Amino acid sequence: MPMQDTPETDASPNALPKRTTPTWEMELLLSGATVFTMFQATQAMTAWGSELIPRLAENPRMIFSVLFTYGNGALTLLTMAFAFHLLLRAWWVALVGLESVYPGGPRFDRLRGGPIHRALMIRRWKPMPERIEGADNLATLVFVLGISLALILVPISVLVSALFLLALLAGWLMGRPESTSALFALLSVLTFLPMMAAAAIDKQRGAKLAPGSFLHRACETTLEFYSRLGMGRDSNPMVTVFQTNVGEKKGMAVVFVVMLAGMLGSTAGLALTRNQLGLGSYAAFPKPQRGMADSVDGRNYASMHEPGALPAVPFVPAPVAKGDYVALVVPYVPALHGNLFARCGGGDSPRSLDADERERRRAQLDCVAAGFTVTLDGQPAPPPQWYADPRRDLRGLLYMLPVATLAPGRHEVAVMPPEPGDEQAKDEDVTLPWVIPFWR
Repeated sequence: MPMQDTPETDASPNALPKRTTPTWEMELLLSGATVFTMFQATQAMTAWGSELIPRLAENPRMIFSVLFTYGNGALTLLTMAFAFHLLLRAWWVALVGLESVYPGGPRFDRLRGGPIHRALMIRRWKPMPERIEGADNLATLVFVLGISLALILVPISVLVSALFLLALLAGWLMGRPESTSALFALLSVLTFLPMMAAAAIDKQRGAKLAPGSFLHRACETTLEFYSRLGMGRDSNPMVTVFQTNVGEKKGMAVVFVVMLAGMLGSTAGLALTRNQLGLGSYAAFPKPQRGMADSVDGRNYASMHEPGALPAVPFVPAPVAKGDYVALVVPYVPALHGNLFARCGGGDSPRSLDADERERRRAQLDCVAAGFTVTLDGQPAPPPQWYADPRRDLRGLLYMLPVATLAPGRHEVAVMPPEPGDEQAKDEDVTLPWVIPFWR
């Protein structure tokens, strides 16, 4: 069966087809030079987010979580696109090399099998030039979409930041900072509603509107305003060209799936970083829980912490106590203890600690300490001190527990935290005390 004609080539039999994307060399250079850097940048940003976000109070945590998802999602999209682009370019190079070695394509007369199978192969076979062109075009599209979709997240991040700052300012002026989330949602609706209304009117009645009429001018002005903000289709020509050539529904589906993959990759990376136990099945092993009898949780001992990790649970230096005192640290976690510190009059203190300020800080410490119940072998612990560890920017309460007179053997420190707020995560029973055993 005669093969299809190949695209025009240069005089050299090893020359690339003339329909080859002219930017293939620059694509390879950019992807190859940056893909490993992108992997490292994504890992660094994920580690930074997993360290910073849990330590923020409710309002900053919400906006930083959104911005982290967008920013890390853009990095994830670029990383995935560059890696996939390199894979496709490797496939394209392999096809070009194979065509140069065997320019005639497959020898169907040497194909083993019956006549039905051979006829099916001949009917379904795509000529090598067509396969080469398809791999070339697909690699370029992946490169283009990766960059363009990552850039889409930039104006979204800027707009979300501006709306959140406005909501934060409005809540502060109203004296209701707890309403920041609701104000942010309201501002988001009010921001996007005019654009959605103008687009809907244009699509349904745009052809019937007389040029120069009020409704025509209102829709045109609204759409132009949002386009100038980077939210129009002309703001990202690469996506527009792609969608209008492959079909709007198909193009929108591809864009949605790719962006969703980037966002899910960003969220999954953060979740896996915050839970570093790894994959595996521990169904037969009892899950350690707060207050569980005859159990030891490594998080409660500083000697078992990972270097640079920020503990969120109370801890003592080691399972075996040495010396006359055991230093118990109860870390301050804004997501868990923010309400308690707010009730006790938290806030930045003046630079000069006069007598009144020292007294206020002492009263605040008494109030915060009253929110925790700390016992050593069932007996109340001495009052705490403010604690700060500059090596890892850790703050909390420090209890110096006297252990010089304790008998050899097992002893227990119990820490009952404040009552949890309504919006706190329920991933474990936060109404149980932390029980930290140690030995003398």
